[in-house]
Amino acid sequence: MNKFHYQLLFSILFLNFCFINIHADEKRFARSYTSYTLPSKALEFEFWQTGRINKGVGSYYRWQPRFEVEYGVTDRFTASMYFNFNEVKSSGNINPSKPLSLSTTSFEFRYRLTNPSEYFIDPALYFELSYGGDKIEYEPKILFTKRFNDFISVMNINSEIERDIAGKETESAFELTLGLAYELNKNISIGLEFRNDRNYKEIYEKEENQATFIGPTISFHGGRIYLVVNFLTQVGGGPTSNNNLDLVGHEKYEIRTILGVEL
Repeated sequence: MNKFHYQLLFSILFLNFCFINIHADEKRFARSYTSYTLPSKALEFEFWQTGRINKGVGSYYRWQPRFEVEYGVTDRFTASMYFNFNEVKSSGNINPSKPLSLSTTSFEFRYRLTNPSEYFIDPALYFELSYGGDKIEYEPKILFTKRFNDFISVMNINSEIERDIAGKETESAFELTLGLAYELNKNISIGLEFRNDRNYKEIYEKEENQATFIGPTISFHGGRIYLVVNFLTQVGGGPTSNNNLDLVGHEKYEIRTILGVEL
């Protein structure tokens, strides 16, 4: 992470503390979606930063900014469009460096199946379509959320299929994410997130690698702005390359920030 990235992160943190007045169902997690959708005709902008650090050898840092616009089509249906960027800075290992560039453009749709707290658990459906010129990705998810007192818990079951158009190759992935957050007050919540990611050849024919991550999340909320910060460390993976970790298909550490603004 270079000087510019640190300055940007601290600027976002400072900006967030200028607004303190919570909005009830803003984001609490960086790795999982809740089942809640935007109100009808509501519009939000989100700026994501994801850093993936350490391949076990030499120096490695992957930075993935994302710019997203979300719109509440109805109270139950939210649609989004976003632009995904990618940059890799690597030395002393087999991973090539890559300049910052636009990797894919994505369209996301979320549909809430029930009213909040209508049943024991709140379910929602998610579908994402991404296109990057030489590749196309499909990502369906099932989202579950449960609120109890000052706690909120989430589980996402994710499937992803990526098609290399030029090379006519297909890869797939399965991801399970879990989260539990506690609302300290109307403005701040703290929590823990879990992520297990598995990559496969073709459409789930042969597992290539898998890794499990866990780490803390903290969220700050204002009247029209919110910030979520999450840090994950890999606690296990395979095939193992270093201390029972997978540092070929995954990184040792991941950090994500999400800045959201109601427009």
